[in-house]
Amino acid sequence: MTGERASNPEIPVRIKRDAHEYLPLLLVAVTTALSFIIGFLALASGVYFIFQNLFYIPIVIACIYYTRKGLLFSVIISGSYLGMLLLYAGTGYLTEGLIRVLLFAAIAFIVTLLAEKSQGIEEKLERMNEELVDSNNILLDMNERLARTEEEIRSQFEELVSTQQALKDEVERKSDFVMIASHELRTPLQPALGYLSLLTSDPHGFGLSGEVVDLLTHCQKNIDQERKIIDRVLELSLVDSGKISPVYDAILLHSFLKDIIDACGSGLDAEIKNDIPRELIVQGDPSLLYQVFMVILSNAIRFNEPPREISIFYEACDGTHFISFRDNGIGIPLQAQEKIFEPFHIADHDRLSRQYNRLGLGLPIAQRYVQLHGGRITVESTPGEGSTFTVWLPEKQAVTE
Repeated sequence: MTGERASNPEIPVRIKRDAHEYLPLLLVAVTTALSFIIGFLALASGVYFIFQNLFYIPIVIACIYYTRKGLLFSVIISGSYLGMLLLYAGTGYLTEGLIRVLLFAAIAFIVTLLAEKSQGIEEKLERMNEELVDSNNILLDMNERLARTEEEIRSQFEELVSTQQALKDEVERKSDFVMIASHELRTPLQPALGYLSLLTSDPHGFGLSGEVVDLLTHCQKNIDQERKIIDRVLELSLVDSGKISPVYDAILLHSFLKDIIDACGSGLDAEIKNDIPRELIVQGDPSLLYQVFMVILSNAIRFNEPPREISIFYEACDGTHFISFRDNGIGIPLQAQEKIFEPFHIADHDRLSRQYNRLGLGLPIAQRYVQLHGGRITVESTPGEGSTFTVWLPEKQAVTE
C-alpha cells in the first residue's frame, strides 16, 4: 500500500478534492435538517415566526455552491416552509407566508446571480492562469532551445575560428614556401642574365658568330621571361598573405594614365582615347594602381587585332568611381568571365596561352590590388566584339582640384 501511494502522488490530492466537493452538500443537508427540526419544535410550541429566518441559511448555501440547482432547491424548501406554516398556524398566516416565500425566492435569485458571476470570473481567472502557465512553459522551452542553440552557435563559431586560423597558417606557410622557392629560383637566373647580356652586348669582342648571338639572345629572352613569371608568382603570394598594404597618395588620374599609355608604347599599336577628366585626383597607391591599369591596358592591346581601338572613360555613382577600359578585341566567353580573376586561369587557355605566351596571373593580381583599395574589377564582354573592364574605386578616397 505504501509503495502504491508513493508511486501515485495524485491519490491524496484527489481524495482532498472529493472531500472539498461534498462539503457544501453536507452543509446544505445539515442546515436544512436543523431548520426543519427547529421549525417543527417552534410550531409545536405555538411560536410561528421564530423558525422562518433559519431557512435563509440552507437557501444561501445552496445558491452559492450550486447556483441554479440551488435556486430550484430554494423553491422546494420555500414550499415546504409554507406547508409547515399553514399546517400548524392555519390559513390566517397565508399572506405572511407568501410574503416570506417571495423573500426566500428574491434572496435565492440574487445569491444565484452573484454566484454565477463569481463562478464566471473564477473560471476566467482559471483559464487565464492556465494560459499563463502554458505560456510560461512555452517560454521555458524556448529558453532551453535558445540556450542549446546558443551553445551550438558558440561551438560552431569556435570551430570556424579554429578552421580560419588553420587556413591562415596554411596560407602563411604556402607564402613562405613560395618566397623561399622564388628566391632560390631567381638566384641562379640573375648571373645567367648578366653573362648573357655581357656576351650579346659585344659579340665581336668575344668572337661570336651571328648564329651564336641569336641563340644567346633567345636564351636571354627566355630566362628573362622565366624571371618575370617567378616575380608574378611571388607578387601573388605576397598579396594573398596580406603582406602588401596600399600607401595612399594623390594621383592626377588623366596624366597618370597617359604615362602608362606611353610606357606601353601603345601609340604605335592602337588608337587610345583618354576621356578621364584632367582635374580628377584619386587617392590611391600609385605603384599598385600603375600595375592594375598597365595589366588592363596591355591586355586590351595584346588580345586584339588591327585596327585596335581603346577608350578610357569614367563615371561616378553611389559613392564609387568607375574607371572603364573598352576595347574592340577578341572578347571573352561568358562562362570564362568570372574565372579570369582566378590565378592561372586563361579564357580559351589552349589557344591564348600558346599564342600570347600568357600564364594567367596579371588580372588576379590586379583584382587583389584593387580590393586592397576597397574596390573591385568587373568585366563585360562579347566574343568577337570586345570587352569592357571597369575598376571600381570608392569615391570617398577621391577629390577634385
